[in-house]
Amino acid sequence: MLDIFIKTLLIMCVFIAFAVPGFALKKLKMIGEGGVLTLSNVLLYVCQPALAISAFCVFSNEDWLQIQAVDKLTLLGNFGLTAAITLLAMGLVFGLCKLVFIKSKNKKAADVYSFAAVFSNCGFFGVPFVQMFTDGNPLAVMYMMVFSIFFNILCWTLGVFLISGDLKQISAKKILLNPTLIASAVAVIIFFVPEINIFMMEEVKEFAIFPQYLSYMTAPVSMIIVGIRLAETPLSKLFCNIGTYIAGGLRLIVAPFITLLVALPFMGLAGGGAAAFPEYVYFAPIIAMTMSPAAAVVAMSERFDGDKETATSVFVANTILSIATIPLIITAMTAILGIAV
Repeated sequence: MLDIFIKTLLIMCVFIAFAVPGFALKKLKMIGEGGVLTLSNVLLYVCQPALAISAFCVFSNEDWLQIQAVDKLTLLGNFGLTAAITLLAMGLVFGLCKLVFIKSKNKKAADVYSFAAVFSNCGFFGVPFVQMFTDGNPLAVMYMMVFSIFFNILCWTLGVFLISGDLKQISAKKILLNPTLIASAVAVIIFFVPEINIFMMEEVKEFAIFPQYLSYMTAPVSMIIVGIRLAETPLSKLFCNIGTYIAGGLRLIVAPFITLLVALPFMGLAGGGAAAFPEYVYFAPIIAMTMSPAAAVVAMSERFDGDKETATSVFVANTILSIATIPLIITAMTAILGIAV
């Protein structure tokens, strides 16, 4: 157990180190006002789609043999299981948030807190984390990407409504044209029809470098943004609002345990409980829900006129707090589920 805690803590230290350049450049006034928006667009429109393509379409020969050993119908069923756990867990967390913040006098702030509690940094933070934590287990990464697909659907529906308070802001066109969802749909098709996967063809294997290298940028660029936000935000605004801690408790502690409770009945139905663990099919959503608040809380607040100051505060403060909570929660979860890493 101690080894798991140390491994997780070291991973967190690596991620925090990525934030240092952003913090330093902002303090030295080498990053202008539009810097965060530019980097966010790179993450949203370049890195995230590349991450989806890389997760489903680019494998080493060893990883591909591991994937082929799993029956495609079984794998499709596992994808569906991951999706079911994701939707149920996020729905329950949302319901809990509405109860917790029902008497809040500042509705805009309460909705930002609810967004932060429901939506985790599963793409920018969770996918690179699970890659490092599982030593690049391809199935674990794919299950995390399945979580990310449904995260994006909910983010552009429920999330937009929370921040804007306006149902008219929810558009099927915006959802369907989301770059990550498009890339994910294409990637899943290619995965189940490997004959058209140019990234795995030996004759043109160099093509695989394109999505791989762009996907590697996800964690560093995401944490550079965190570093910039840290440099911009006074400490007094980060840690002096009780709502930040309530949202943080829901996001960092309550949400992963709710996800565990949702996953346990599915494990029982699979037969043998946790002992019948099919790779990381259950653990991937739990890791995703253990992450800090989604960086989208800041971008959405900017775009849909939400409470920008509250969004920055809850995002940055709980990203910092997650340095302590993620190793503890991951260690507890691996002990409960009996996962060897």
